[in-house]
Amino acid sequence: YAISPETEDRFREGIWFEYEQLRTSPASLEPLGEREVRLTIYEGRYHQVKRMFHAVGNRVTSLHRESMGGLTVDGLEPGSYRHLSAQEVSSIG
Repeated sequence: YAISPETEDRFREGIWFEYEQLRTSPASLEPLGEREVRLTIYEGRYHQVKRMFHAVGNRVTSLHRESMGGLTVDGLEPGSYRHLSAQEVSSIG
């Protein structure tokens, strides 16, 4: 389904998971197209993104992580990698 303003509000407020008695931290949801969004979260629980979308009646068919902590994929081609510096490794501890 297309992302509604109400769905954006729920992500901004944090999604409540009744079965865990847990609310996620607020998230930023930016529609990029009818079926594509950019989601910014500041925590990463087990399958959190998929579970958040399931809670609002949507499903995730593809994920792309752009960054984690201070690390980004800028400049990397799909499928490629680079070694992290000792400082980068310690920053994600």
